[in-house]
Amino acid sequence: MKTAHPLDQIVTYAVLVGILVLVATPFIFMVLTSLKTNLDTLEVPPNLHIFNWETIKSNYTEVLRGRSFVAYTRNSVVIVFGSTLIAMLLGTPAAYGFSRFSFRGSSDLAFWILSNRFMPIIAVVIPISRMMAALGTLDTYQGLIIPYVALEIPLVVWIMRAFFDDISNEIDEAAMADGCGRWGALARVILPLAAPGLVTTAIFSAIFTWNEFLLGLFIVTTAASQTVPVGAAGLLTMDRAIEWNVTATVGVVTIVPVLVFSLLVQRHIVRGLTAGAVK
Repeated sequence: MKTAHPLDQIVTYAVLVGILVLVATPFIFMVLTSLKTNLDTLEVPPNLHIFNWETIKSNYTEVLRGRSFVAYTRNSVVIVFGSTLIAMLLGTPAAYGFSRFSFRGSSDLAFWILSNRFMPIIAVVIPISRMMAALGTLDTYQGLIIPYVALEIPLVVWIMRAFFDDISNEIDEAAMADGCGRWGALARVILPLAAPGLVTTAIFSAIFTWNEFLLGLFIVTTAASQTVPVGAAGLLTMDRAIEWNVTATVGVVTIVPVLVFSLLVQRHIVRGLTAGAVK
């Protein structure tokens, strides 16, 4: 096996370090800002004497209690879990159908389903909000879960179809020869084999829903039902001066759960990104 040239390795590591610095610097700056008083955040040059426990406690207590971010987090968890579960229940059988059955226009229909993910949310947010108002679901969990399910299903169908394509049709036929129907073969044989795909797809759907902002802004207008992104945006208003230390603390509280979750499931995320790349 040919070994890499030392210069190539140096260049590779230099590029990786550069990317790491670009990605990590904003997050580190935000964390450091969350440890300061608002006055300290405005100092030039920056004040490096930041490790004051009372200041740190004050900032995070203000966000978690005074700014209702515990409630926002609860709302986000409920909405993410509900929409992801429903989208998986509806999208997985559809993906299996596209993988196993060929009919006229099946490829075009599958691409049309995927193309719905290409549509910018701003193009449909007003009609969706009016529909939710007509259903009487504004400012409710259902008002966000229903459109999020519609947005997640194309992602579920496309990713799960790639996983089902990797499973041989002969396995279905063997299961049905042993007495399973089509649904029985799917539930008892195929889904257990596609378990990594189910996990991967659920992860992508959950992360998308957790980060979504625009629909939440139009559909949820009261603090009792707001999600984390919408609640965070409420700090940036013209009614009062921006408290940069509190705003940075909100950013940390918002990002850390997703960051930890992503690190725990990164193996499945990589599997989803490469699904269908190798046949």
